[in-house]
Amino acid sequence: MFDRITPMVKNLLIINIAVHVFAGLYSTDFIHQYFAFFNPLLPNSPELLNPLFKPWQFVSYMFLHGGLGHLFSNMFGLFIFGSALETFMGSKKFLIYYLVCGIGAAFLNSALDYYEMSNISVDSLEYLRQAQIPMVGASGAIFGILMAFGFLFPNVEMMLLFFPFPIKAKYFVAMYGVYELIQGTAGLQSGIAHFAHLGGLLTGFILLKFFGFSKRNYY
Repeated sequence: MFDRITPMVKNLLIINIAVHVFAGLYSTDFIHQYFAFFNPLLPNSPELLNPLFKPWQFVSYMFLHGGLGHLFSNMFGLFIFGSALETFMGSKKFLIYYLVCGIGAAFLNSALDYYEMSNISVDSLEYLRQAQIPMVGASGAIFGILMAFGFLFPNVEMMLLFFPFPIKAKYFVAMYGVYELIQGTAGLQSGIAHFAHLGGLLTGFILLKFFGFSKRNYY
């Protein structure tokens, strides 16, 4: 089965799994401190921007995961949808698309976190706690992949474990996007960056237009 996976999807799967194993063997705190994503807009003190942020975190955070379940869910999405997209886009554009969706997710989540925290004093313990919570995971990139699959192959019918009948890809992506918006605006499922997921969807849509990809309505 493994030889049916396209080259870039295979490489991404290997890298993500290898990083997760490596992080488990060494100090997780050290790895998260330098490679998880810390919001650069939330200062740890009134005088400084977030000193925990490093520029490479926009990319490195995508390859860290909060646990085996988190890793599995993201890699499963990459495995299921990624190869069809890489075949259509080509390996180079697929990798660019994947990484830029993850970066866009981090940008949007940072901006909305900053807006949400704007009414909280920077001297408060709550502000300091929020400023020091990192984001990890490939979810933003995976949601970009979902957007691309739903856009390029809108009429492909999918069978989902939690859905009793087939659903077209375009409706699945739309429903998932609405679900994430509701979860994010209602503040439900604390600890999950719902707006990063939406950032991946939005960035993916913009990139599809930028690359000039069009809907394949016969799928």
